[in-house]
Amino acid sequence: MRPTRQLDLPAAFASSLLQRLLLLGVLVLLVAGLAGCGALEDSRTTPPVQTAPLSGTWDVTSRFEVPATVAAPGPLGDVLRLVHGLNVDPGAALLDLAEQAGVPALAELRLVLPDALESELTGWMNGYLASATAGGVSPHDRIADLDALIRSVLLSWELRSTLTLPAGAPGTHAPLALAFDSPAGPVVVPLDATAPVTAGVDVTATLSWPDGLSAPATAEISDHAMGVPFGRFALAGLDAILAQQGFADLRAALSGAVGCPALAADVADHCVGPVCVGHEASLLAICEAGVDEAAARLEAQVLGLDYQAIHFQAGTATAAASGAGSLTAGTWTAAIDLGSGPEQATLATFTAARPE
Repeated sequence: MRPTRQLDLPAAFASSLLQRLLLLGVLVLLVAGLAGCGALEDSRTTPPVQTAPLSGTWDVTSRFEVPATVAAPGPLGDVLRLVHGLNVDPGAALLDLAEQAGVPALAELRLVLPDALESELTGWMNGYLASATAGGVSPHDRIADLDALIRSVLLSWELRSTLTLPAGAPGTHAPLALAFDSPAGPVVVPLDATAPVTAGVDVTATLSWPDGLSAPATAEISDHAMGVPFGRFALAGLDAILAQQGFADLRAALSGAVGCPALAADVADHCVGPVCVGHEASLLAICEAGVDEAAARLEAQVLGLDYQAIHFQAGTATAAASGAGSLTAGTWTAAIDLGSGPEQATLATFTAARPE
């Protein structure tokens, strides 16, 4: 009978365990080595983004657009509602304005007109303004054009300014002029030396090259604010655009749009049965008083518009790889105080170039 082989189980188990531990150690070292190589390779292929301060003097053109819904609660909304009321229901608006002006002719006319005629006045006025044409354009069309022009001047405009960034120190952002769209091109109204403007201070700007030094740079401009007495320059811009159309001022443009003499003559000829309105002179006085009151109120309300703060919360633009020359495709995150608290501008863009 063969002898039975005795196995040393504890020794065999210890040997197997040691082999497994050695193999695990090798794998750990291998994985760590591979991870280290990957980190080293990543550090070589994705270097940190290069940055540098942006300095120098820049001529900046910023364009702002403010929706009428945002402007509605405050002083700017009051201007828009007044002129828009003349567009929507000019007859009623003119009679209301004449009454507020206290013109005696309106009270006298109401004393002599039968109720049936007085209740028809606004309808006859609106009918004339919508149907009478000269060169294919009605008085109502001209009122609507004036409404659109005033809305354009007040809600869509450019700010011309100078951004000065000294090397190694905070800079300033100073307003220089406002510009308004017109069919003949931008109407630029300089901010005169006596204007109570407030320049932005403690402004800094940084260039960065997220795609490498050979690619265009990104310019970032810091938080700052400025103040502009907007109304006086907006009214000057509006008058300049109206002058292009042959009108001396807002009153002349509104008077030319309504055409009070022809309106009064037309309404005076209307009758209900055998009773006619007549009183052409009184109607003319009422119409002219309404136009005068509308023009005076519009001018006063526009002059009262003061943008106490245009808050540039941040600015971002694209610069050349060298960071010199010009800034393009700029966007401001900006809020404008329209007189009833700051509201975000829906469109605030800018470009900048070094002075020639």
